[in-house]
Amino acid sequence: MTSTADPALIRAVKTALSGPRKRVRPVDLPDGRRFWLKRVERMGLILRLQKGDPQALFDAERQGLHVLADHGMPVVPVALEGPDFLVTPDVGTPLGQLDKAAPEDGVRAFAAAGKALALLHWAGLVHARPAIRDICWDGQEARFIDLERFRPGKRGGFWQAMDVVIFTQSCFVRWPDDTRLLDAALAAYAANAPDGAMARVAKAARGLWWLGALARALRLILPRNKELRAVGLTRARLARVAASA
Repeated sequence: MTSTADPALIRAVKTALSGPRKRVRPVDLPDGRRFWLKRVERMGLILRLQKGDPQALFDAERQGLHVLADHGMPVVPVALEGPDFLVTPDVGTPLGQLDKAAPEDGVRAFAAAGKALALLHWAGLVHARPAIRDICWDGQEARFIDLERFRPGKRGGFWQAMDVVIFTQSCFVRWPDDTRLLDAALAAYAANAPDGAMARVAKAARGLWWLGALARALRLILPRNKELRAVGLTRARLARVAASA
C-alpha cells in the first residue's frame, strides 16, 4: 500500500482485506466517507472462458484508471492500490440507477456522460464498455468507473464508434420506451466528438446487421429478453441520429 495514503483508509482496507474475500466491497470510514475495494476476480473455468483472464482484466482496469487520470479525463481516482486490489472513492450513483423522479438531473447527468465520452475519444482512448452502470453521477460530474475492457485507441477508430453503440444499447436495455436521457447523451456526444464521429458510429451500427438478424431470430425463442430487444432499437436509433448530425 502507498505510505502517503490516508491512515484511516489504510487501516480500514487492511481490515477488509483480512475478511472474507469479495470481488467488490464497500469500505466505510468513521467520518462517513465511502470507498470501494476491488480485487482480482476468482473465476471457474466456464466464467473464465466467457470473460477472459481475470488478472488481465484487472490489469487493464488499473491501466485505464491511471491513463484516463493522466489525460485529465473524468474518471474515478485511485486512492490506494496493491498487487491484487484497487481502492477508489465513491463517486455517486451509476447512471442506470438515477431516479426518474428527477428528470432534469438525469438529463444533466447523461449530457455530461456524452461529453465525457467525446473528450475521451479526442484523447485517442477507448473505454470499451461504457455501459450506463459503468458511469457515475455525483450531481456535478459524470465519471467513468470499471475499465476492465480498456484499451489505448486511435482517434476516429472503429472501437471508439463501438463505445457509442454499447452506451446506447445499455440505455435501451434499461429504458426501451423512453429516450429522453439517451437523447441528451447523444446530443452532447455529437456536439463535442471528433469530426466525423457520428458517421463512423452509423457505419459501425450498420455493420452489425448480422447481430440484428441474430437478435430477431433469438427473440422468437426469448421474446421478453431486454438485451435482444435493445439490439434493433440501438441500430435504428444510431442510424437516424447520425443522419441528422
